[in-house]
Amino acid sequence: MRMAYELCLATAAGQVPTGPDWIHEVKHDGYRMLVIRENERVRLLSRNGTDWTKRYPWIAEAALKNRQKRFVIDGEAVILGVDGVSDSRPQA
Repeated sequence: MRMAYELCLATAAGQVPTGPDWIHEVKHDGYRMLVIRENERVRLLSRNGTDWTKRYPWIAEAALKNRQKRFVIDGEAVILGVDGVSDSRPQA
């Protein structure tokens, strides 16, 4: 499936980049995902275009609570266990 947006991919580094032009995030063991909100419709799409909206409904619900009606977020869907370790398996 061809997508209108490309997801950012993780790049390994020996240290956190510094300076005003850099932002970074910790890489967990999750799924890279786009959250796309268009008015009252929210979709969660993986890198290959698979729709994960039904697998992570709480992310879609949170997106609907944002007062912005149209946006795209590039991020990583991660479930942390009680020990703080990521568990990327979708919940049933």
